[in-house]
Amino acid sequence: TFQICGESQKNVEATESWIKNLILKEQFENCISDELIEYFDEREINALADLQRRKLVTIQFDNKLSPPCIKISGISRDVCYVYVEVQKMIKSFKDTEEERSKAELFYNLVEWRYPGSNGSFVAFDKLTNMQLEDAKIAKKPHLTVKINKKNYKVDLNTLQATDDQGKTINIQRVPKNEDKQSIALPAHWEDMQDEQVKLVNLNASCLEYLEVQNKFKKTCSSFVIEKVKSHK
Repeated sequence: TFQICGESQKNVEATESWIKNLILKEQFENCISDELIEYFDEREINALADLQRRKLVTIQFDNKLSPPCIKISGISRDVCYVYVEVQKMIKSFKDTEEERSKAELFYNLVEWRYPGSNGSFVAFDKLTNMQLEDAKIAKKPHLTVKINKKNYKVDLNTLQATDDQGKTINIQRVPKNEDKQSIALPAHWEDMQDEQVKLVNLNASCLEYLEVQNKFKKTCSSFVIEKVKSHK
């Protein structure tokens, strides 16, 4: 709130106009468009509300646009700060979704297990399952995981896990395609060299690429097409 005093009404009005112009010059607006905005849940909404309160900006959602948009308005320096924070939020959300998809893919290929009760084995959660398989593919000798809320150091060569007190247990790695009959693969497919998952670049003129491109163009203006091959 401003209180302006002056020798005359004319001077007060001139000063008021000058201050308004300064404020308007500092006003700025920026938009962020991304498909993932549509999937923001309570956690992301609360984070945006906190940014709006702390930085005194206005944040508006427009889910009617494709892709959805977040509009940020306010003083330029604050808008720039919030813009960067929202971009970080979208990247974190994207990384989490990609990790979840990757974990699901690995879980469909192989299952890592630890001893349960009565001599049975229990499957690790999907994220730990992915981390173990990733470590094995990368030929890492060890990986620390949690089993029943305790830290265990897993020897990826012997498949033995040892806790902080020196107790050792055996774990299992069970490929899910072990018992499936081999099938003839297309002649143009590349050898995966024992990799469980492989990212393949598609030629922009090939049929697979064109089919996917046509479907994406119906709802998405910007995209990258890559093919994921697996042993499943």
